[in-house]
Amino acid sequence: VNEIATDPKLRAVVLRGNGIDFCHGRDPKGPGGPPPSNAFDLHGKVFSKILDVYKAFRECPAPIVAVVQGKALGFGCALVGGSDVAIASDGARFALPEMGHGIAPTLAMSALAKVAPKTVANMVYSMEEIDAHTALAVGLVSQVVGADQLDCTLNALLSKLSGYDVAAIQTIKRFLATGPQLDPGTMSDLAGYTLATVATRPK
Repeated sequence: VNEIATDPKLRAVVLRGNGIDFCHGRDPKGPGGPPPSNAFDLHGKVFSKILDVYKAFRECPAPIVAVVQGKALGFGCALVGGSDVAIASDGARFALPEMGHGIAPTLAMSALAKVAPKTVANMVYSMEEIDAHTALAVGLVSQVVGADQLDCTLNALLSKLSGYDVAAIQTIKRFLATGPQLDPGTMSDLAGYTLATVATRPK
């Protein structure tokens, strides 16, 4: 993602699974080698690599578009949560099964900050799957379509993005990352000055 993000003409990054499911999560056995000897070692060998993925998603100037079919579990669910747009098939399922392995899924939860907190809590504690329409209702995905409509829905979005100004696309991503966290007055000021800056930039 970091390498792709250097393309000055980048308008979108598409993330999708290669199979009947989107992603079953990370390998619970870990990276191999000697086990970490302390918290610092564990964070460096395992956790920082996962958090770096979420950071790369946030810092990519173009939107990350997840296309989800089948199951998105654990890290896979977090990848969907960390994306900017998520198109899911009506058969997609999402779950956070980490507690069953004795793992508190705080890393995945950090990528699900835009999802309704009570839904995240229930997913963590119950480990039950939620369906695509529930995921849409709680803000985990953007759109639900039939499985046979995934490709044409994605292509329609990419076609529109290809005709937009790159600076406008990047500005929208930055504004969505910052604006909603501000008080209404500050958000309004940011909106106005941001648009004025983009509209008057040299082309």
